[in-house]
Amino acid sequence: MLHIRFRGLPEAVVIELSRTLLHNLAKICHLDQQGSTLDWIQSTSYRDGLLDQSTIQVEVLWLPKDPETHQLVESVIREAIMIAYPKRQHLSVMFIALEPSTYFRNGEHF
Repeated sequence: MLHIRFRGLPEAVVIELSRTLLHNLAKICHLDQQGSTLDWIQSTSYRDGLLDQSTIQVEVLWLPKDPETHQLVESVIREAIMIAYPKRQHLSVMFIALEPSTYFRNGEHF
């Protein structure tokens, strides 16, 4: 299970990423791609009273993984964004570990 949220990217870029990114990440994490989601969150950032479109934020919500998997997933996400959106300036990828006992799907714990 992967839940990925994108901020700071045009929706069309996220649509393009959705064609292969979840599949590639599911293979790395040994997961069923159908249990994963990729969300585009429309957002506007400001700095010093001005519109700031320099940073892309990616949040990866998942059950705990080892550091090597974190690094590999970050690399795959970064490379996919660099190809799909070469105009990007700054990219932050944040991992949020979900506690299995607090995560349910269809009434069942993971």
